[in-house]
Amino acid sequence: MKRASDRINPIPILAALAMALALLSVAGCQPTSPADDAFVVADLFATPGKAIVTPALSPTPAPDATNQGGLAPTPGPTLPLPTGVVLQQPTQPIGTFGPPPSPEAPLLLTPVACNAPPMPFTPVWQNIEQAKALMRCPVGGVEEVRGVFQRFEYGVMFWRESDKSIFVISELRIRQGDQTDSWWRVADTFREGEPEGDPALQPPNGLLQPVRGFGKAWRSNAFIREALGWAVGSEAEVSSLWQHFEGGWMMTGPGGNPIYVMAPLDDPPYSSGIHLGPLP
Repeated sequence: MKRASDRINPIPILAALAMALALLSVAGCQPTSPADDAFVVADLFATPGKAIVTPALSPTPAPDATNQGGLAPTPGPTLPLPTGVVLQQPTQPIGTFGPPPSPEAPLLLTPVACNAPPMPFTPVWQNIEQAKALMRCPVGGVEEVRGVFQRFEYGVMFWRESDKSIFVISELRIRQGDQTDSWWRVADTFREGEPEGDPALQPPNGLLQPVRGFGKAWRSNAFIREALGWAVGSEAEVSSLWQHFEGGWMMTGPGGNPIYVMAPLDDPPYSSGIHLGPLP
């Protein structure tokens, strides 16, 4: 049997446990150092990060009839006619001519010292300085050239029998105030048995569709149609007077009137040039 002195006293043990808990509580309240913060996992997400914005790209608009790659549409011919193959040329293709002088850039007048050409070209050469500057001195005498003539809304066509070539003389820019206008020389490729015209093309009242060689050139070349418009009369056989000069030639219309001053812009046999319009 144990003695009362041998029994364990619980009071000291409880006191030691209380002291240990008190020390642990004090240790948990001590502040941590900055170095310790770097390892606190919760702090890595305390401040929200920057949001990454992905720009939304608008789709490229599809080209339409009014915006082909940002370029304005090129206007088409005003006459509702088909455009065919450009006719053969004596020298170079049609349309390679240079721009004619504008009213703001008058023709350079160079003094000409030579004899005047014979009639009916004398008055034009003597009295119109631009004509004298373009033509300079006459070469040889007057020649009679047979052919066919037709008038249009904005000019004329002349078919020269000697070489079967067609001279297209536009007056459109001169009527709009320019000093000069353009002419072209095209090959007559019409052959007997070909359609003389196009029944599907109906001109406005009072106007005509050209036929045969004139019609083929007119229908096959949009720039000729634009430069001349519709025919205002039928073809007529004529004898035209021609006078050659150092700078070109003068020619007469039906019955000797009007007179055209024709200056080429290329080498013989000539395919394009400028003229001063129908002169009295």
